[in-house]
Amino acid sequence: MRYLFLLTFLLINFEAFSQTNIKFILIDDTTEQVIPFANVLFSELENKGTSTDIDGVFYVSNTVKIITISYVGYETKEIKLDEINSQIIRLKSKFSELDEVVIDGENPAHRIIRNAVAYKAINNPENLESYTYKSYDKIVVDVDDSKPMNDSLKETQTFLKDSYFFITETIAKHKYLKPRFSEDSIIAIRTSGLKDPNFAVLANAFQPFSFYNEHIELFETPYLNPISKGSTKKYKFRLKEEYLKGKDTVFVISFEPKTNRNFEGLKGLLYINSNRYAVESVDASTFNSGKIDFTIQQKYKFINNQYWFPEQLNFVIILGQGFGSFKYVGKSYLSEITPNATLEKKDFPFVSLTLPKNVGGRDSKYWDDYRKDALDKRELRTYALIDSIGDKINLDKYLSIPQKLFEGKYPLKYVDIDLLNIVRFNKYEGTRLGAGFYTNDDILKNVSLGAFAGYGFKDDAWKYGGELEIDVPGKKDISFNLKYENSIREVGTYSGNRVNNPFVSRNIIASQMDAIESYSIRTDMKLLRNINWFLGFNTAKINPLYNYQFIQNNNSVTGYNNSEVTIGVGYHVNEKLINSFGATTRLANDAPVLKLIYSRGLEGAFESNFSYNKLRFTLDHSFMTKGVGRTTYRLDLGYIDTALPYGLLFTGEGTLDRQIPFVVKNYFQTVTPYEFLSDRYAHLFITHNFGRLFNNKGYFQPDILLYNNVGIGDLDHNEYHQNIEFKTKNHLFLETGLELHNLIKVPFQNLGYLGMGFGAFYRYGYHNLEKSSDNFALKYSVGFTFK
Repeated sequence: MRYLFLLTFLLINFEAFSQTNIKFILIDDTTEQVIPFANVLFSELENKGTSTDIDGVFYVSNTVKIITISYVGYETKEIKLDEINSQIIRLKSKFSELDEVVIDGENPAHRIIRNAVAYKAINNPENLESYTYKSYDKIVVDVDDSKPMNDSLKETQTFLKDSYFFITETIAKHKYLKPRFSEDSIIAIRTSGLKDPNFAVLANAFQPFSFYNEHIELFETPYLNPISKGSTKKYKFRLKEEYLKGKDTVFVISFEPKTNRNFEGLKGLLYINSNRYAVESVDASTFNSGKIDFTIQQKYKFINNQYWFPEQLNFVIILGQGFGSFKYVGKSYLSEITPNATLEKKDFPFVSLTLPKNVGGRDSKYWDDYRKDALDKRELRTYALIDSIGDKINLDKYLSIPQKLFEGKYPLKYVDIDLLNIVRFNKYEGTRLGAGFYTNDDILKNVSLGAFAGYGFKDDAWKYGGELEIDVPGKKDISFNLKYENSIREVGTYSGNRVNNPFVSRNIIASQMDAIESYSIRTDMKLLRNINWFLGFNTAKINPLYNYQFIQNNNSVTGYNNSEVTIGVGYHVNEKLINSFGATTRLANDAPVLKLIYSRGLEGAFESNFSYNKLRFTLDHSFMTKGVGRTTYRLDLGYIDTALPYGLLFTGEGTLDRQIPFVVKNYFQTVTPYEFLSDRYAHLFITHNFGRLFNNKGYFQPDILLYNNVGIGDLDHNEYHQNIEFKTKNHLFLETGLELHNLIKVPFQNLGYLGMGFGAFYRYGYHNLEKSSDNFALKYSVGFTFK
């Protein structure tokens, strides 16, 4: 009887709710797109009303007879509820200017914006000591039919009629502890076409968590926030509307960059609540964004009568035309929000995004508890259609490909092909063709045995080697590597100052080589947060492939043996790791990265000839200065405590090659590759990107980059190095350069632009060359951009 009473009570309450709250959806009369953040006024109740959410949804009690709906750029509409028989309400758009309105000498919107800026620190949820919440995320990929389509895209649209191209849903727990500890733990995931996805895409990862940062980072491009100090001088604001919401007033302000700006800007609408002048909602799009259109929508609510916190985060990305003209729509709904939750550092794992196994088997009831609304017919059909295709072609097996490609490999059955060893080029070997194969998990999980071989056509010589790699499962990310190599190595690279990528132009101009036969063992691991370290041992027989003699104890040495133990430590100040596609990946950011490598030469070990201590330290950092641009710098220091042969010293920091004149970051642009030799040095490479100083319209939109590079070094016992030319930097070396980046842009696959830039560099001061023209270096740069 008690349970019957409880069931009856629940049914009565549910019926009462359904009778007293009517759901409506507001859409554009022409495009049929939902209209978010519209003002809905209940005519019978003074100063009472509501607003549509990000999905255009609002609820009205059946005691209300008349509502008035208004939204910027649309005709105001008064509706008698007893005269409509549909949940769908349509608004007609009207022409609306975004010019400033000045009353009594001041734009009224400016006062509101200044107040919003003044309260930023208080309202920013990321300034809370901690918080937790859960989120339901949904991302769909659809053909963008708002732009002309080619034949292949039309065929795709026809095939996917009444369905999307892709859909994924995720439920996750989130926690944050100031200043930088965070975790996104996936508790359920469903992806069309896949039975056991080993990756997760969170909708809130495509935009900042809040709209309070000085710059809004979208696709690695910083856009100046209209809510930032001094923004009234850079943006056009207009107070479009204001209305009462309970005891507060909501100000609707349009914004758009002023003409002839020198910053990346946004346009859209801000809804500022008079309660602490907080952002209640925002609808912002990139302005003049080239091949990519990006829209973000954020809605906030006032929690515990204390904190403004996001409750909905949406984005829409439209890339290019043709094959790339797809629309990516993401929605994130936050629930169970707990500000200032009790958290400690030990509550956070090393990996920020965790994806446990077996999170794909949740039943429909579990999903319904988190979905804001049930899936519509198109979304349901997407799962049915794409799942059937995934079953037919076994789509899950292809999930290893992205991570393998990131590692420079392509997976086959039983083995991976080493793509980086297929073809190489440098000025010593000329063209080098080869192959490399590594066993994969199809043979033995977490253990890989591989080998490579390659032939250089210019030096007429084979290079080959083999290695064993072992990954230890667990959170410490421990791996072991044993390697044999009979190959060549550029001088100076023993100190870890090269990127092992055959397509980097600095590696292409390499010409000073040592022949090596080496054996090495190395372990990498992560034992502490933000810190990675490795320990290794290497022994090698080394023979210079250039005319050279090293004088040691009055003896002339050409070939020699060297054995050393090396320890390296890397500290990433704001490290964020994600576990995706079965591997742990570090997300790039602007925070400082410090690396220290220490090597100890072991004289006598495996007939090694030298005992020494060698240190190399680097600091990489990048930061934005509002209105000025982005500054990136590298501090590079090196030290060796005893005399060593040429190949073991510091050299190779130059990139001047008249035949291959490309800009290489964090190197000297006016120095030939092996011009200087050092056993101790200090280098500082500074690059400042002013952004687009010209009007951001039309085809002439280069980024302006200013380079300032400084270096000093020295070498003891110059006389020990015979038959080879070099200089020392025992006085300050200076060079400055200016580059027009992406000066010429060529459309690429309708996805973006391939950019070609041009730079001029000049060396001056003590190391200025006698012939004036030799101090100049004219170089090209290449890149890819969506804008």
